[in-house]
Amino acid sequence: MNYFMPSQATMWHKLSMVRLCWRGGLAAFLLILAGSAFAAPRLERERCTFKPPRGDRVECFVLIVPENREQPDGRDVRLKVAVLKAKRTAGAEPMIYLSGGPGDAPLIATSAGADALAEGDWWNETANIRRKRDVVILSQRGAGGATPNLDCFDARTSEPAKARRRAVTEEQEREILTRCRSGLDKRKIDLGMYTTPALADDVADLATAMALPRINIYGVSYGTRWALEVMRRHPNLVRAAVLDGVYPPQVNGEQNEPEIVRRAFEQLYTDCANDALCRERHPNLRGNVESAIEAAQTKPLELKLQLEDGPQAVKLDGPKLLMVLLHMMREGEAALIPETVAAVQRNDLRLLKMFAEDLESNDGGLLEQNAQQFDGLYNSIECRETWSAVDRAARRKQIDASGVYGLTAKTSKSPAFCPVWRVAPAPAVERQPVKAATPTLLLSGTFDWLTPPTWGREAARHLSSSRHVVFRAQGHGVVVQDPCAARLRDAFIEDPEPKRALPCRADTPPNFTAAYERARNLP
Repeated sequence: MNYFMPSQATMWHKLSMVRLCWRGGLAAFLLILAGSAFAAPRLERERCTFKPPRGDRVECFVLIVPENREQPDGRDVRLKVAVLKAKRTAGAEPMIYLSGGPGDAPLIATSAGADALAEGDWWNETANIRRKRDVVILSQRGAGGATPNLDCFDARTSEPAKARRRAVTEEQEREILTRCRSGLDKRKIDLGMYTTPALADDVADLATAMALPRINIYGVSYGTRWALEVMRRHPNLVRAAVLDGVYPPQVNGEQNEPEIVRRAFEQLYTDCANDALCRERHPNLRGNVESAIEAAQTKPLELKLQLEDGPQAVKLDGPKLLMVLLHMMREGEAALIPETVAAVQRNDLRLLKMFAEDLESNDGGLLEQNAQQFDGLYNSIECRETWSAVDRAARRKQIDASGVYGLTAKTSKSPAFCPVWRVAPAPAVERQPVKAATPTLLLSGTFDWLTPPTWGREAARHLSSSRHVVFRAQGHGVVVQDPCAARLRDAFIEDPEPKRALPCRADTPPNFTAAYERARNLP
């Protein structure tokens, strides 16, 4: 498909206005044309830095849209776009990927010289879809791959992993954010325009610029909230939607975090008790987990992590040990938690070290504060849409009542940073459920404590043509964890019929036997 067709569409649009001019007067026509010249989204081709495998093709563009659509002659926002081309001539509607975060940057590599598409395994992950559809990846306004970028790190030093691991106190973090916020003010960047509704309109503008009357959307994590907002604001644009790790606008991820974490562990304890091997090896799994976290709170576990920028010593206290266990759940490794905790109690830290390295390499937070705190887009959206609606007193009460399961919520510094970031709260109407008839497949993992299955069920209640599938052994973002989930997504994009029989099973419980064998054979 030729994505420079918009020039022809614009030509016909202008031709129709020429006819209008003869009827309504030249002055009126020129006024309309002048306004439309600024308001119309533009797509400009740019050189690709990606290196596709033999036989695959990618095209790269920049989407140019107004920062403030009510001021179309003001600042432009430039968004990177990658089109992974179909194997054959694309005639079917493309699938547009909406990333998570907020603040994820799928088109930006994590290290200098790397290929972001190769890092994300995009060519293999989308191979079935691309048999006859293009896959389009759009960067988020304000994030990596966009101009302006709201990242609070100096662009000259933010590339190396070390730059995001500088040991800073909470007061230093506050100073960094204060300077960053002041710098954005000096650049006259309007943070009120870096919101989920604005991102949703970017998707619609992308479709306009690419001359696409209909699109398919695939959102993961925060990308599902982004997708739902597209469905709300542009109901006729979306042919089919797949939401993986559902985060609807009517739920608040921070309000009930301790209870969500506790429920995920309760499910693990139940599954272990129902499995003969796990029950035999870990008859008191709950006690083991809780005592291990409490012991780490008294005497932190000392690890030396092998990271890309060299070895790093870290001490895991109770909250950080809980973070690693939650990371295992999120990555679909809940079945290994019993063996990991048992090994920790024997002072064997090999399994724990493996997952701690994975967590720190991908998200950070073990050496010091999570780097997301310095992501301006993350702060803009989360402070506006989440923290502004949190009942702080009720949250503190729940944390205090949750024991070890409330430790990560208790140590969160986000509540202290939102006053520094100074964004207006989202209007209540944005927190209303999205009601739509768009065919929608919702996917959840039982052990997803970030976007739990209850949120998928809640979103599905308001989507009249939807199906919600829960993967019993998986965590957050099931398409990359379970081949069955990938098959469901691909089949649904091809034929969006929610009532069709599933081609594979999602209800397989955690495999504690396989986890035990992995732990036993660890080098």
